[in-house]
Amino acid sequence: MEEGAQKFIVILEQEENGGFSIHCPAVNCSSQGDDRAEALEMIVDAVQGTLEVYEELKESNPSLIPIPTMETPELISNEVREILEFRVQYSLPMTLEIVEVVVPARVLV
Repeated sequence: MEEGAQKFIVILEQEENGGFSIHCPAVNCSSQGDDRAEALEMIVDAVQGTLEVYEELKESNPSLIPIPTMETPELISNEVREILEFRVQYSLPMTLEIVEVVVPARVLV
């Protein structure tokens, strides 16, 4: 893993009409893709973008509380529970995949 890169747990769910939704609880962002590989690529971009926007906001407001990027079993299990509850409510299959992705460090210009 390259220096400055971070690992994040993400949750993939296959959509009823095709494609995948994907969620990263540690930075509270989601994305989607037409297939599994695209969804994984898109969540990496979403996490990077979320972290970059937060850093820009923090520059103009130094008192901004740091974005919580620490993953805990509770954080992951709560997100899984919410997704499953939604899927049950709409009679969707309760199949999820939990994956670890590496988000490269991005140098801001």
